[in-house]
Amino acid sequence: MLNRSIHCIFIASLSLTLGSCGGSTQTKPSNPAPIVNSAAASSDASMQTFTSPKDIVAQAQAQAQKSPQRETLLLQAAGLYIEQNKVDKARGLINDINPSQLTDQNLPKYSQLSATIQLKDGQVDNARRILTNTHLEQQLKTLEPAQEGAIRELRAQAFERSGQLQESIAERISLSALLTSREATNTNQEALWQSLMSLPLSDLEDKATTTSGSITQGWYALASLSKNNVQDLESQQAALSKWLAQWHSHPAANNLPKDLRLLQTLTNQQPKKIALLLPMQGRLAEAGEAVRDGFLAAYYQQQHTHHTLPNVRQYDTSKGAVAALQLAINEGADLIIGPLDREDVNQITHLNNLPVPVLSLNYPDQQPTQPIANFYQFGLAVEDEARQAARQAIAEGHKRAVIVTGTQEANERSAQAFISEWKKLGGAVIGRSTFSTQEKFSESIRNLMLLDESQSRATLLQQQLGTKFEFTPRRRDDVDIIFMAVSPGQGRQVKPTLAFYYANNISTYATSSIYSGDVDAINNEDLNGVLFNTLPWIFDNTSPEKQAIAQNTKSAAVYGRLHALGVDAFHLYSRLPLLKEAPQMRVYGSTGSLHLLADGRIEREQMWARFNAGLAEPMATVIDNNNDETSE
Repeated sequence: MLNRSIHCIFIASLSLTLGSCGGSTQTKPSNPAPIVNSAAASSDASMQTFTSPKDIVAQAQAQAQKSPQRETLLLQAAGLYIEQNKVDKARGLINDINPSQLTDQNLPKYSQLSATIQLKDGQVDNARRILTNTHLEQQLKTLEPAQEGAIRELRAQAFERSGQLQESIAERISLSALLTSREATNTNQEALWQSLMSLPLSDLEDKATTTSGSITQGWYALASLSKNNVQDLESQQAALSKWLAQWHSHPAANNLPKDLRLLQTLTNQQPKKIALLLPMQGRLAEAGEAVRDGFLAAYYQQQHTHHTLPNVRQYDTSKGAVAALQLAINEGADLIIGPLDREDVNQITHLNNLPVPVLSLNYPDQQPTQPIANFYQFGLAVEDEARQAARQAIAEGHKRAVIVTGTQEANERSAQAFISEWKKLGGAVIGRSTFSTQEKFSESIRNLMLLDESQSRATLLQQQLGTKFEFTPRRRDDVDIIFMAVSPGQGRQVKPTLAFYYANNISTYATSSIYSGDVDAINNEDLNGVLFNTLPWIFDNTSPEKQAIAQNTKSAAVYGRLHALGVDAFHLYSRLPLLKEAPQMRVYGSTGSLHLLADGRIEREQMWARFNAGLAEPMATVIDNNNDETSE
């Protein structure tokens, strides 16, 4: 707590200093400014011969340097320490500088180094406040280009990590005009593209038509056509050709993002015959039918564009997936989608050779020790959802979790995936409870919340005082979140139990298993406040595929997830080579944001929603992807 107070005083002091520095203006020098100013150099001509930060600090202290020479030396040493990744030493030097004594020349460097340390410490808001101070912003365009570029890079990072994507994009566009090397330009463009691709398509389309300024507007227009990748490749290629004709002088015209460069080579390399391997009989027949309906809904929707589509033939896997796969290959299929059953996928992984690409619709029990050529895995893995929940909770500042699961095998897999990701990101699991019956669960939660210990302390105090008094048990206060891997019915019992045991104010996260998609405000009232990730399909009432399925089938809401799986399988097949060559690329589908991992698995990032007044409401959520910070 004391360290936090000192830290806050430091930030407040910096903010006041930046806001009250002198109002003199500077003209941007034609040549880069030296690291040490002439006044400092005149006090000791040998100072610039020191290259060790330790020597520079000693020089500042030995000569009892006065301001601004002392601050100039300390800033130079702190910068070298940061380059050596000795953040603690740099932090000590920065904290030893009095912000009120900074000159206009030293202020930008001080802000740059302070913000760098704050970002390395994960203090994104502090870094953003330092970098957006009014006085610093007034100085930005008067700085030497290299220093302005360094500060704009930090601003872009701080904006991106705090969820201000459009501000980050604006900084990177400004930064691009300052960069001279191709490597730096490409690195900045990749980061710019990633931020653009993180915006919703609707925002990109809006900015593409309303943003003033040709370069910025061109970027939004290009990102819009790239993200709208549920359309067929021919339509997307036509949109790209139109953009290139309109924006021929744009910086991206001669340096397209990798996914768009590859797009130009894929249109003529599409499969002509697709085999759909699904169960048509047995316990999974209805599931197979739901996937087929989703796939064909997307197929016929694209047929309206009058572009060439592949021939599709369905093969029944209920009597053997390997036999069905071999038959499809013998009959000329050049791409296979399926099988759906996990056991069938297990059998596929044991084959020695896959002569054509296979996009399975589930994952094997054990991943192959080495990636299998031509084998891609796509499905509705509960593990993906649980890992995403762990990342989201960590990004929101939580560290200590209690896990609540149902008794199904999928619940346990979800819990294990959450725990693994949670611990990897630095979180701690301080308790687990399995929901089997309401009575047993109630007792388990009471024990987890340590309410009996609270009651025992009160009883002991009453005995010592010799009197009775009113007492409300207090739960433990070291729980930041509760992660639930349960069904909707179980969730409706879990949440009231938590409230009964004084845990209603603890943030509660769940996966899509908590919500079936049925609108039931009365029964779901007990789920109020639960945050869960789910398929965009659940809330997308404008999807033409979803409307077609509703009009032509009588499937229950529970099959909606499988409809979405079939729709995305159709949109994925044509882009598998693109995803392989551009791993950073994502397909924004009905099941989530999809990208290909090195082992051939398609991983999903779902959208977020929260129960309010018994209704599931979609949320806009930004996840901090900078979990790999290096530390001293």
